[in-house]
Parts: sequence; C-alpha cells; structure tokens
Amino acid sequence: MKYLVYAALIILLVPFQAVLFNRVTIFGVHPDLVLIAVCLIGMQAGELDAIVIGLALGFTQDLFSGNAHWTNIWLKPLLGLMASLASHSVINLTFTFSLALLLALSIFSGTVIFFLKSFQSPGVDFFAAAQGILLPQACFDAVLGVTVLKLIQVAAPTRHQLPTSSYE
Repeated sequence: MKYLVYAALIILLVPFQAVLFNRVTIFGVHPDLVLIAVCLIGMQAGELDAIVIGLALGFTQDLFSGNAHWTNIWLKPLLGLMASLASHSVINLTFTFSLALLLALSIFSGTVIFFLKSFQSPGVDFFAAAQGILLPQACFDAVLGVTVLKLIQVAAPTRHQLPTSSYE
C-alpha cells in the first residue's frame, strides 16, 4: 500500500502543483507541495524512503519546471533526510517541533534556490526577497505541512504499546 501511495505521489503531485496550486495563492505565494511531501515522508517513514522519494519527486519537479540548475534533484532528498534525522532524534513528534522543522527546512530550501538563481541575475536584494517571498512561503509550507501531518495522524493513528506491567 505504501508503494502505491509513493507511486501516486511521484506521478500526480508535481502536475497537481503546476496546474492547481499555481492558481491558488495567498498574497502571491505558492506552497511547495514536493517539499512538504518529502519532509512528511522523512518524518513518518524514515531516511531511505525520504531519499528515494525525494530523488524521484525532485527529478520530476526539475523536469516539469525546466530549471537549468537541476537543484531539486539533490535538494529534495537532502531535505527529506534532514527531516527524518531531526524527527527521529526526538521522543515525541509534537505540533510545535513539526511546525518549526518544516519552517526551517522551507527557509533553507528557499535560500539555497535564491542564491543559486542570483548568480544568473545579480543585483537582486536577498532581504527584500526574504521578506516578500521566502518567509511567507516558508510559513505557508509549514502550516500546510503540519495540517497534512495531523490529518495523517488522525486517519492512521499509531499503535501505543501497553506497559509491561498491567493491572490485570
């Protein structure tokens, strides 16, 4: 079942983002659904799944966008790995930690992509771009990602182990 979900994400997520979410904006900011998906897979499934799905989704995103740098093919697996390692180092994945992690990873991704694109067109102010695009998009990604994470946790709750000593 997990592999069917992954295949559907690889096939449908980037065209869905290109067609629908480019029309749905909040103050001109679009969420990065691939970043959200890879980070959530890293938080829930682990490092290997995040790297493999990150490679596939990053390649698909670069293929659809026509990006000359091919940044997503290496950036998305890296973000998934970072999300996985960070979430597995805490005992309980809380709402606040998930929000902060997605916010930080989205800011990191936007900053890397901005600096790589700034080599083609110098003279663009980083602080203006950070205030107008990077931070609002990071907030949008974080809120949307935590919302999807909570929906996943409600739809498929994890089993809690019973303590070894019970009152039977």
